[in-house]
Amino acid sequence: MTDKKKYALLEFLQGAYITSSLYVKNNLDACASACSFGFIFSFMPIILLILTIFINILHVSSFAVQTIISLAEDLGAGFDVMKFIDTLSDGATLSFVNIVLGFFIVWMARKLFLSIVQGLAQIFKPVARARPMIKQLLTFAGVLIAVIVAAVMFFAAFTTRQIFSLPLFTYVSENIGLPVLFSRLSNRLTNTALYVMLFILTVIAYKFATGSRPPFKLCVVFSGLCTISFYVFIAVISFFLNRANYNTIYGVLSNLVVLLFEVYIFFTLFLFFAQAIYTVQYFPSLLLTELYLLPRRDSPRIDHSFRRLLFILPSALMTEENTLRLNEGECVYGEGDGADYVYYVVSGSITEIRGMTQNYRDKGMFFGEPEVLLNMERQGKAFAGSPCVLLRIPNRNFSELIKKDAKASVKAMAKLAEFKA
Repeated sequence: MTDKKKYALLEFLQGAYITSSLYVKNNLDACASACSFGFIFSFMPIILLILTIFINILHVSSFAVQTIISLAEDLGAGFDVMKFIDTLSDGATLSFVNIVLGFFIVWMARKLFLSIVQGLAQIFKPVARARPMIKQLLTFAGVLIAVIVAAVMFFAAFTTRQIFSLPLFTYVSENIGLPVLFSRLSNRLTNTALYVMLFILTVIAYKFATGSRPPFKLCVVFSGLCTISFYVFIAVISFFLNRANYNTIYGVLSNLVVLLFEVYIFFTLFLFFAQAIYTVQYFPSLLLTELYLLPRRDSPRIDHSFRRLLFILPSALMTEENTLRLNEGECVYGEGDGADYVYYVVSGSITEIRGMTQNYRDKGMFFGEPEVLLNMERQGKAFAGSPCVLLRIPNRNFSELIKKDAKASVKAMAKLAEFKA
């Protein structure tokens, strides 16, 4: 394996680890659960609202009723259309109560919106910019419209599937001799429409609801990964789950249980890939944090050994400009020099001398932080104890690291205390 491929694989593994650890740290599993219940209490009532409106349209519009009757007569319908219309329109009136109920159901949609926004805010809170109230209201309105459009499409797809299952279409498919192909084609079309809708809404959420302005290409890639992963999961569940037996055991609640489980998995994937977008956007600073908090070599913990093995080589941070290659005895900095950088030992060893004190830094260790933190000239000198490679971190980047990460700040303060002692 070439060095380029090796470094690419290493950076992928580093990104995957950072994404997974941040997913746990941000408690996104609980956010996924909240989004799932928000879906049940928001999305489904909106579908019911659309169904109510549809029934009222049939009830108040004689033209719609006559069109359906005429179409059924022309096609030789295989079902009793008048009975179907009477069932829909029986007792359905467009009253003040229905209007109030409609507003109430739409207002409930904010549950789903808030759950999604809170999950994304948990991920992007270190970098998300504060937005004025008007922008928040516009965002809410946009997401609400998206939810309603999604509900309409979901209802349309469900209705299409039910229409294709009517005796009329069964009769047509049997007479042309392709019943299985006809059924599979109709199911595939409706399923494809649902996944396309899911992909589009995910792209919109990643682009506009994160607050970090990720590139559109990045949103498309991770939305595609989210949708494909969800599709694969549904395919696996469908292969292993015997719905007939499941319905026999759990009865009428079985479909709701399966739906809730599938929705939970989708939001788990949705938030995981949102966390992945954050990792890709801010990978250099996140990698620097892992580097500075690298566990000690003598730590007995297995997870510490794994982290040290994974992050000790910061290839993604190393460029020609910020990488120093020194021979034994060469000086890194001298007393009185400006403190413009903090240094990380990629390989080899460094000797620091301050007064009568000597410190040795080898692979995986930082040095030079105190003067950067105190904004003062170097109080000693440092030179290569052996041929070595150093990574130079500008004081601006190091200061940002200390401000954003509490553990890094504690470690830096401990080194500062040793420096002053």
